Amino acid sequence: MGTAVAQVIAQNGYKVNLWNHEGDLLPLEQIKKFGENKKYLKGIKLSKNINPERDLEKALENSQVVFFVVPSNVMSSLVKKVVKFLPCGVVCVDASKGIDESSLSLVPDLMSKCLREMVASISGPAIARDMAEGRFTAMDVSSKNKKAIAIVKQVMENKNLKLLPSTDMVGVEITGSFKNVYAIAMGLCDGFKMPMNTKSALLVVALQEISLLVEEMGGRKKTVYSLSGLGDLVGTGLCKISRNRRFGEYLAAGFKKDEAVRKVKQIVEGIGASKTLKRLSDKYKIQLPFADMVYRIIWQNKNPKKELESFLRNINFS
Repeated sequence: MGTAVAQVIAQNGYKVNLWNHEGDLLPLEQIKKFGENKKYLKGIKLSKNINPERDLEKALENSQVVFFVVPSNVMSSLVKKVVKFLPCGVVCVDASKGIDESSLSLVPDLMSKCLREMVASISGPAIARDMAEGRFTAMDVSSKNKKAIAIVKQVMENKNLKLLPSTDMVGVEITGSFKNVYAIAMGLCDGFKMPMNTKSALLVVALQEISLLVEEMGGRKKTVYSLSGLGDLVGTGLCKISRNRRFGEYLAAGFKKDEAVRKVKQIVEGIGASKTLKRLSDKYKIQLPFADMVYRIIWQNKNPKKELESFLRNINFS
């Protein structure tokens, strides 16, 4: 996704420094040598405006907008590294979407406390390859600062990418993060050859549960049915190449958590998000039985087929 975001911005005519948080230099070397991220976006020719940079300080030098496109569980440590090199007055954009697992703080709140810069968030149904190929994509952009929203729209929007402004950062972050948990359940359904009727019903339940949490945390229910909510849930839950959906499919095939992750070959954010969602439901004293089912399968090694069949027998749409 980091490469895809860089591609969109670079094709809009901006110079983009691309740095990899994982310490894996191969994608950067591939981009420099071939103009292509063969590891993650094979076959897509990248803009010459993208400069792969191994050094974090150099990558941030003279930046005006910085996009954080990393797993939410590494945001805290990355922000602490970035703060030393960040130019004053930049806009920091969270594309990680979610909650810091240790503090249960929203990622933009975590960023604001440490960086003291303008912070915005982008979230929505955005498959990286589709974005990089220039397929039409629409997302929410949220911030408490109207100037930050305007700047993000300026550098990202074009005929193939549209951003819908929102001031509901709570709603955008919660929906964007926890759709991954329910996407795992969609993968379970695919693994067990369950029909679209079943998956459609479960998507309704997922939206109901997300709505409960969003409102409890001070967000707006309307956001749940926006691009970052309903849009992202459908995109991630039903897309064949979605890593969270594929992880669920591997669980259904009998692979344990760690084995399934190895099969996916990418970070599966829904795993950590399921634990965080469980902690939040306990904290706010709300019932999220669908999310609890996914949690039990992942963290308590419960039988996926039995858990899903039991949930369907006792499903509650109220």
